[in-house]
Amino acid sequence: MIQEAHVGIGITGKEGLQAARISDYSIAQFRFLLKLLLVHGRWNYMRACKYTLGTFWKEMLFYLTQALYQRWNGYTGTSLYEPWSLSMFNTLFTSLAVIFLGIFTKDLAAPTLLAVPELYTKGQKHGGFNIWLYLGWSLMATCEAVIIFFTMWSLYGLARVNPSGNDIFQLGLLTFSACIIVINVKLQALEVHNKTYMSLAVIIISVGGWFVWDMILDREYTMSSGKGVYFVPGNFLQHSGHNLLFWVVLLLSVTAVLLFEFTVSTLRALFFPTDVDIFQEYEQDLDIRKRFEEAAASELQQGWDHGTKKSSFELAREKEEIAELDARERQVRELLARPRVMDKPHAVEHEMDGYTSASATASHNGSLARPEPERRQSVEIQELFSQGFGTVRKGQLK
Repeated sequence: MIQEAHVGIGITGKEGLQAARISDYSIAQFRFLLKLLLVHGRWNYMRACKYTLGTFWKEMLFYLTQALYQRWNGYTGTSLYEPWSLSMFNTLFTSLAVIFLGIFTKDLAAPTLLAVPELYTKGQKHGGFNIWLYLGWSLMATCEAVIIFFTMWSLYGLARVNPSGNDIFQLGLLTFSACIIVINVKLQALEVHNKTYMSLAVIIISVGGWFVWDMILDREYTMSSGKGVYFVPGNFLQHSGHNLLFWVVLLLSVTAVLLFEFTVSTLRALFFPTDVDIFQEYEQDLDIRKRFEEAAASELQQGWDHGTKKSSFELAREKEEIAELDARERQVRELLARPRVMDKPHAVEHEMDGYTSASATASHNGSLARPEPERRQSVEIQELFSQGFGTVRKGQLK
């Protein structure tokens, strides 16, 4: 049975450990299958789909710009990109974006998936990867490649006033830079629902590493004795890097692509929403998220890594603790603001005189009841501090 299944899950029990040892996943109790299937199973399915779609998308975006350039070089097959950079595109500059997308992304929180088991059917219906999704991502890659290339060609390649020139090295450098930035920002900012500092680190490392690579190329080409179509000594540091037009066109091309991506995603979620879009919006509401957590409370108590987002139970507990501490601090300040009897001798004499007169009056009236003196405020404060209320300690009263 385990050999025929797509994923083998073994449960340790009285029959031994043979099935658990040869399985893909081993669990101690049958009830653990709920989290493994509904949460981790769905997360892994969505991650694999995102990784596949992201890989196809970035390759089409990058290499379609080269295909568009062939019209202007007589279809000779001349590469728009520098050969060393071209060989490092997948290895150094875009590998982290798709790898981290396929490992850490979570489209929905665990309480939501446990409270609504119907969300698991997305994998059964092939909702994460199908021919229509592939065609949609391919169409987006084609449109974005057109935007990047023609923005570069019309504003930089055909510019009449260009201090650093518009040779093939600089055209390729500008297009390559735009593709690197767009790929990392889309895959780690637009496609990741649970954004963390790790996503920001991936963008900084990949994009920053690309510009460090350009500095290394400048040094290598400066020291090289050979000449060729890409022999442009100190191009980035001494020419393109000091050209304001280069950075303006780069900013415009990246902004245009990201604005196009954001507009298409917003319109799709508005007119053709999926279950994921609807429940992601539900999770933004604290009351609805609390109901999801209450429905999955029995499973959540077994231990979960909530990440940076606190649960509704934790938020409610923090509010109660803060309100209780504020009430205690307010009570302490009110008691401290009252006049202390022990510090005023005349007040003590007045209190004793009142007590004596009250006793005499009671005796004169023939009453056996003895009126108790008024409780001193200092005693109340000492009792309050003995219970540990407030931030003021007993030693501060001395």
